[in-house]
Amino acid sequence: MYFVDSKTLNLKLNYLEQLTIDFEDVKQSPYALERVAHMMIESVVDVGNLIIDAFILRDPGNYKDVIDIMELEKVFQPSTAEEIRISIDYRKELTRNYENIDHDALRKAFEQATPYYKQAIADTKHFLVNENVAITAFGEGDKNERL
Repeated sequence: MYFVDSKTLNLKLNYLEQLTIDFEDVKQSPYALERVAHMMIESVVDVGNLIIDAFILRDPGNYKDVIDIMELEKVFQPSTAEEIRISIDYRKELTRNYENIDHDALRKAFEQATPYYKQAIADTKHFLVNENVAITAFGEGDKNERL
């Protein structure tokens, strides 16, 4: 039996979904664009880490490795994984070189990547529904009550 904090996973999937929707509205604001792009990257990696932890998969070494594992375990389609890996390259710019971001390139990259982030959400939901294992959700209070 695998233990998934389904509440946290659903919150992160919903947040990522909202980011993909909001992306359309932030294209003209460079700072909003940066925030949405950055949080799309962080959110998809957080979702990946939750799946990796829940299904006791190998430990990732970095952000792209999370996506590699999700592809290897057939959570993400290869095309989805590839486009997300490409967009992850922008994380360094968004977190370390933020004073020199090429907003036109960032916008174009995430215009291309956003449909794949949407697909990652669908892929994750499909995986959880079709994975042939029992999934039990526990919140923090539930763990303490069971001890």
